[in-house]
Amino acid sequence: MELDGPLAAWLGRELGSAPREVFFEAESMSRVAGVTLADGRRVAVKIRGDHPRLAAAAAAQRAAGSAGIDVPALLAGPAPAPGDAALAVTVEDWREEGALMPSADAPVAFARLLAALVEALEGVPTAGLSPPPWLDYAHTDAARVWPPPASARWDPHRIEADLPAELPSLAARARARLAATTLPPVLGHADLNGLNVRWNGDRPLVHDWDSIAALPEAVLAGTLALDHVAMPDAGAAADVDTGARVLAEYEAARGRMFTPEEREIAWATTVWLACYNAAFEHLHGAAGAVTARILADGEARLALAGA
Repeated sequence: MELDGPLAAWLGRELGSAPREVFFEAESMSRVAGVTLADGRRVAVKIRGDHPRLAAAAAAQRAAGSAGIDVPALLAGPAPAPGDAALAVTVEDWREEGALMPSADAPVAFARLLAALVEALEGVPTAGLSPPPWLDYAHTDAARVWPPPASARWDPHRIEADLPAELPSLAARARARLAATTLPPVLGHADLNGLNVRWNGDRPLVHDWDSIAALPEAVLAGTLALDHVAMPDAGAAADVDTGARVLAEYEAARGRMFTPEEREIAWATTVWLACYNAAFEHLHGAAGAVTARILADGEARLALAGA
């Protein structure tokens, strides 16, 4: 990421210290640079689009921190990126400590984390929060199973004919079940796993606040039930028994049982998300662990979903 010129000047003004060097760079859905400042601090500079949701994401990040959940401190932004007002920039503390998984039972730890986040974020405004792509089952393009992509390169629709026929079929049935619900939304984090959470013992450090979503609580819990096992560069999907444990632990952490509809919606979410992630395995070159999992147990999940 280029830090010369307007961006470097903006960082100096906002942080009270000029950038000295870039020690890390990555680009996926956003551009991220790890930057050392002249005063020795290290910060993460993120540049990306989708301005409307960033204000809600920043409010959620700050609310979680105020509630005692460990998050990287947001130091500046979101603000229009210097030199390109179509993009936005944020700066937060550089935090890289922690293990990929908790030292205790992962289903328990992740379920308690999501429950704590939902409670902490209650009342945070959700204006501008479109769903993240992997949970955009409510998109309105009737010609597509998968949501319209930000980039044609990563569009499962263009390779649908090459996918195992079961994948779009399972996804369409799960989507129909999800579309039929009128459960109210809550605000939560929709990507809690080894990509975005680091653990110091059993204390989580939560990253990737762009993945905040306002969706039915059962959808967020179902996402966790499937995807909490994902790791950097290693897609994975929890089996049905592990997913059921996550849902039970989440109910316990929230102090209430899901209704029959909520349980069905949670299981429908596991099917939709597994099919979406499996399609992306094919886009990346080959079927992997997620494809194998959903082809093996997709029908069992849909039975639990009432679909």
